[in-house]
Amino acid sequence: MGLSSLKGNSGYLGIDKRSEVGSTGTTGNMSVRKVYLERRSGNLEPVSPTPSNILFEDDFASGDLSNWTVYNGSEPSEWEVNTSSACLNSSGVAQTIPSGSTYAAFISNDGGTSNDYASYTDVHMTFEFTIPSDITITSLTLEFDWMCFGERSSGLGSYDYGYVNYMNGFTPSAGVEYTTNTTSRERIIGSNTSPNTDSGKFTGDGTSSRNNSASGGFVYENITIDSSEITQSGLWCNTNCTRQIMFSWASDSSVIDNPGWTIANVKLTYNE
Repeated sequence: MGLSSLKGNSGYLGIDKRSEVGSTGTTGNMSVRKVYLERRSGNLEPVSPTPSNILFEDDFASGDLSNWTVYNGSEPSEWEVNTSSACLNSSGVAQTIPSGSTYAAFISNDGGTSNDYASYTDVHMTFEFTIPSDITITSLTLEFDWMCFGERSSGLGSYDYGYVNYMNGFTPSAGVEYTTNTTSRERIIGSNTSPNTDSGKFTGDGTSSRNNSASGGFVYENITIDSSEITQSGLWCNTNCTRQIMFSWASDSSVIDNPGWTIANVKLTYNE
């Protein structure tokens, strides 16, 4: 296979799939023309690719949590990754993972065989992102698919639920539930969430929960994160900085309502 340019004014560039490409004669001509280069004043100028606004994206296609820092400790339940066969709804029926994804991450008390959870668990996983110095953002958009039954009550805690934090250099510990905010960590409530914010707790436990449909299957989440959402002094940043997002699970000592928090297709983008 070789690469060569075609003489003339066509402005096409391509790949010759033959095993040899000579420097003279017809052998050097392109046999596959795929990319068009605009010709201006005798020069070929490639069209620049559209810049991406994606800061982080993971559909867990690697089958593991290699894109995350995980804090499972020795808790009774842990963050695990598996295929749809382990992603059970509240009726115990395996659910297809949205967007054609093969894997999801979830809380599991059996090493990833299922998304059943145990009592007395507090585990976390985080990813890091950097906002470049050449842009100034107005907000972030956090998207993911999720499923959970769990158990809820009013307030920032109680009882079995998932939650998300926006952080600046904070290191969590397995076995610790984070229900208060600091200058290095703030829970993302999601004021644009429908039907309920529920103090930023992700459950499908009843009509007052984050999303009552989440116990039966995956639902889609889209959260706007900006300076009105992140209000701790000095925590929000819109240019030239590195921050982290933390996904956490907490469960207490009482009722178990499976499934535990199950997430897929996590993506963080910026808006200018």
